Amino acid sequence: MVTVRFAGAAGEVTGSGYLVETGAARVLVDFGLFQGGLDAEGRNRVIAPVEARALDAIVLTHAHVDHCGRLPLLMAQGCRAPVFATPATLELAEMTMLDVARIAEEDTARANRKLRRAGRRERTPLYIAQDVARVLHQGRELDYGSWREIAPGVMLRLFDAGHILGSSSAELRIARADAEPLTLVFSGDLGGRDQPILQDAQTPPRADMVFLESTYGDRIRLPRADAMANLCRLLRRVVAEQKRIIVPAFAVGRTQALLFELAHVFREGLVPEFDVYLDSPLAARASAIYARHAELYDAEARRIGRASQVPRSLHVVESAEASRRLNAGDEFCMIVAASGMCEGGRILHHLRHNLWRENVMVLLPGYMAAGTLGRRLAEGAREVEVFGEPVAVRAEVHRVEGFSAHADQEGLLDWLAPLANPSLRVVLTHGEEPAREALAARIVERHGLLAERPRPGEFVTI
Repeated sequence: MVTVRFAGAAGEVTGSGYLVETGAARVLVDFGLFQGGLDAEGRNRVIAPVEARALDAIVLTHAHVDHCGRLPLLMAQGCRAPVFATPATLELAEMTMLDVARIAEEDTARANRKLRRAGRRERTPLYIAQDVARVLHQGRELDYGSWREIAPGVMLRLFDAGHILGSSSAELRIARADAEPLTLVFSGDLGGRDQPILQDAQTPPRADMVFLESTYGDRIRLPRADAMANLCRLLRRVVAEQKRIIVPAFAVGRTQALLFELAHVFREGLVPEFDVYLDSPLAARASAIYARHAELYDAEARRIGRASQVPRSLHVVESAEASRRLNAGDEFCMIVAASGMCEGGRILHHLRHNLWRENVMVLLPGYMAAGTLGRRLAEGAREVEVFGEPVAVRAEVHRVEGFSAHADQEGLLDWLAPLANPSLRVVLTHGEEPAREALAARIVERHGLLAERPRPGEFVTI
């Protein structure tokens, strides 16, 4: 019997984690941070149902923090299992996890100064840089399409998921003494068709059970050309009105896609070129990693070359002092900063300085999880709290279609189609309940399969 336990991202979008127990091995697929909600920090410190020292192997599908962000916690508790991922994922994950460690240490130091003055017990950071180093020390590179035995009786093969650079869907083939091997497929996060820079997602050839993400399981997105036409109309108006543009974007994936599309519309004269400030050292480092892995680009990105993938008017803001100078001004420009859901990083400073101003437009280019500041802005809040301070929202706020790194409902159904057969078990994860319900209904309609929708802490057996 094989058991898969859910350590997050079941009925929600963050905290991905799957513990696969075969009787001979324990394999963990992803272990990401929870984001959004007052209880996120507390939940991130709990690793159950995982036992760090009992793991035989870890599979990392990609480098977004909601998939890799809790791995250093395992190392701090004695995990010595190898971590299998593509080379690009290991590079990006190191950068992502170090940034989490840096923020955790800074936030904890600031909180502890207050706690000491109050005579209260001090806190410890979620994890530190040495814990991240242990993850990378145990990292094992695995290219797409190559089989590797990662634990007793467990073989792994990765497929391009088209989500961010190096992202993967994972195929686990588990040996059984009295039957054919069992094949489990974990979709990871899947990219939409015709995304900038990246190849389209690939589907593994077969599965007995598939764990399918459902982030946009209730949405059909505009084709890329239509989404870009809408964005160009919006940008031309902003240029005419000389409004400052604030864009929260994930440092890995979303920022690179946005800069790619801006370079295109400027180059083609679809929008008058203006100054774009990338105020995210993390995104700048991620872009450098993207530049080193041109072998993963699609035909369009290879054809135009790296130099044409960013606007000529791009300015990279490195120092905190330069970022503060940006905040002090009000000249027309676009400021792109992390984090994508407005839960930390330099974007919070830009929002605090600009949300209350009427000559500002905030563009939200992707998914905002429940409980995040980004979700509150997307839902039309007229006042929000930033750094504990109430801030009026007088700026225009627009959700921008076309930049999400996730496949929509039709994309998810198309990816699933080659695996669909009467005996396939489908488990929907990494989606809020309305999205899972909508996708489950379409899977019944299109493929005649009932989709399971587990909750955190539950498990399935095969």
